[in-house]
Amino acid sequence: MADAYRQALDGGERVVAVWCEIPSGQSFTDNHSSTMSWVLVETEDNLPAARREPAMRAMSEAWNTVTGAGPNDLMLALVDTSLFARYLQLNRDRIRPAARPLFLLRTLTHLAISRIAQGRFAIPANHLRS
Repeated sequence: MADAYRQALDGGERVVAVWCEIPSGQSFTDNHSSTMSWVLVETEDNLPAARREPAMRAMSEAWNTVTGAGPNDLMLALVDTSLFARYLQLNRDRIRPAARPLFLLRTLTHLAISRIAQGRFAIPANHLRS
């Protein structure tokens, strides 16, 4: 996906994305309950649609090739740098500073477990509370 981004937009080395998997029962596609991945990718502010849309198409195709997912299994957005930075800051702010290490540990643990159990990395939309 990062390679597709770089090729489509002549992007630099750094490609920043936020990814989350929405479980079945919490997403609905084509009149059916579905599992969907939600991906935000940072891009330059005010990128014209004429450049943004082909990049998203290339990234979606790359995602589907790597994951085996279908075209309806991905919600992808190229988000302006200024809005992306604000989103990340608000996301950090919602977690108390003292709770951040535990949140990170839970996320990394879930990644490892999903890799072993499902054969792929998955970041949950809903963190289980212990």
